[in-house]
Amino acid sequence: MLKYNLSAPASEQPSTIPATLLQCLSVREIVFVNEQKAVPLQHHIDRDDARSYHWVFLSTSIPPHPIGTIRLVPYPHHPHPKPGSHFEAPSSHIPVQDSSILFSKPLPQYKKDRKTHLHDGVEPMIKLGRLCVVKEERGKGYANLLIQATLARAREHPESFEMEGVPQWKGLVCVHAREEAMSTWVRNGFALDEGMGTWFEVGIKHVGMVSRLDLE
Repeated sequence: MLKYNLSAPASEQPSTIPATLLQCLSVREIVFVNEQKAVPLQHHIDRDDARSYHWVFLSTSIPPHPIGTIRLVPYPHHPHPKPGSHFEAPSSHIPVQDSSILFSKPLPQYKKDRKTHLHDGVEPMIKLGRLCVVKEERGKGYANLLIQATLARAREHPESFEMEGVPQWKGLVCVHAREEAMSTWVRNGFALDEGMGTWFEVGIKHVGMVSRLDLE
């Protein structure tokens, strides 16, 4: 990722960038940048992309092409958003950082967070995000398959999240979901954490949802 050109689309990146990651980012460009116009191309990638696990859903056509994606971000994370807060994407006029600087920024420190209805503020959690499916392939259950594949990987390999100085992960999973997409996450075992409140990301109302995986 240190060689990623943040001002160029995934299709124009150097061959040193993993192909699967490029496929994931190409779907995000189609949905978040081109369709929803929620964020400029040069700012749709963040610090967490370099440390996340990424999944891509490929079409059954010949040749197959990427139509959906999701990512899993290990802890530590920034604190829960404050209820009523607003987060906007950087303007396209703001200069893009060099990828070597962006992906070398220190991670957030693990520390006690505010307590919510479903999180004591201490237990570590992993986060799912950047779930999207291209417009013409929606309504076919692909988002469910992506979520379940991600949860299965986490359930089968909890050792992946071990970190010195951090309490053991016990299967807690969080997502910051668009309010209108809550039903998708409910179908996949997530419950609304009312204690997190609501906030706005790029003008879209979000809620916190939590699930606990059985690691036994």
